[in-house]
Amino acid sequence: MGPLARNDDDVSEGRVYEAAKRYISLIMMPFSKIIEKNIEKVTKHDNRIIAPSHGPAYGRPDFIIDAYRDWTISSPKNLVVIAYRSIHGSTAKLVERLVSSLAGNGVTVAQFDLSVTDIGKLAIMLVDAGTIVPGTPTAHVGPHPGVAYAATLANMIKPKAKFVSVVGSYGWHTKAVEQLAGMIPNLKVEVLSPVICPEHAPQFC
Repeated sequence: MGPLARNDDDVSEGRVYEAAKRYISLIMMPFSKIIEKNIEKVTKHDNRIIAPSHGPAYGRPDFIIDAYRDWTISSPKNLVVIAYRSIHGSTAKLVERLVSSLAGNGVTVAQFDLSVTDIGKLAIMLVDAGTIVPGTPTAHVGPHPGVAYAATLANMIKPKAKFVSVVGSYGWHTKAVEQLAGMIPNLKVEVLSPVICPEHAPQFC
């Protein structure tokens, strides 16, 4: 059994919070309804310690209960998660323009270059995302394999997001948007109009 999470150790508690959020994002998010019912059961008791079968014991039960409520029950945040790959730089330029526009309108953005991203950190941010935007170049008519993997991850996690869109580039032809849409049947989202540009001229999109 791991150490207790204590009030007087903010650093330790922050690490415990991140580890717990990584665990719920990668393992438990598809079971949010079950978690909600069990939170109701747990809060009926005068809890002094919560000791789960996996991970640390929580010496401040409200800390982890409130976190689980936020992750599974609360509405998604005004957060756009953009996960992208770029081969020749065109998709990266589109992402830069989108991030700048969103930030200028007061929207929080979490940007992930999938060539270097810790997939667990992406999963953590998907828990809170209100909008998800894959960014992809076209590879053999479809999305880049790294972006397809990220879409599969999102479909598995079933985050609370309300909107999805796609930005990307292509050479002569693309079905990236249609294929990505087909990879996320578990997401109950509104699909916003994508922005897909010729790879040689993203500045005109």
